[in-house]
Amino acid sequence: MLLHTIAALASSLLFVLQLPATPSACPRSAATSSSAQDMNFTLEGRISSLTANKLTLSTEENIVFHVQYDEKTEIRKKDGSPGTAKDLRVGLRVGVAGDLTEAGEVIAKRIEIQTEATQKKSQTPLR
Repeated sequence: MLLHTIAALASSLLFVLQLPATPSACPRSAATSSSAQDMNFTLEGRISSLTANKLTLSTEENIVFHVQYDEKTEIRKKDGSPGTAKDLRVGLRVGVAGDLTEAGEVIAKRIEIQTEATQKKSQTPLR
């Protein structure tokens, strides 16, 4: 999973770096098709921030992704039942499937809650 994520990100970056610096330097059809092209993309991470229709995920490798979602995004709870945006909160570990845009954002088609937010353990030892 990690290798797929890194490979997809690297190939996206290489593709962007190979684009001409000015739009007039490339044929119109090539510019139109490349800017409209999104990639299927999956990732897993912990929600580090959350606003309306946007969340930020941090992977175990400390890679940060910005994920956009809307009412069409399928959200599933850990038990597989349907969820809503109200079920998303900071600290949850989630899996996301969607499209990676050329700008590097993920447009989520599906969000699956994998684990609940971790509770801080008491610092007082048990006696």
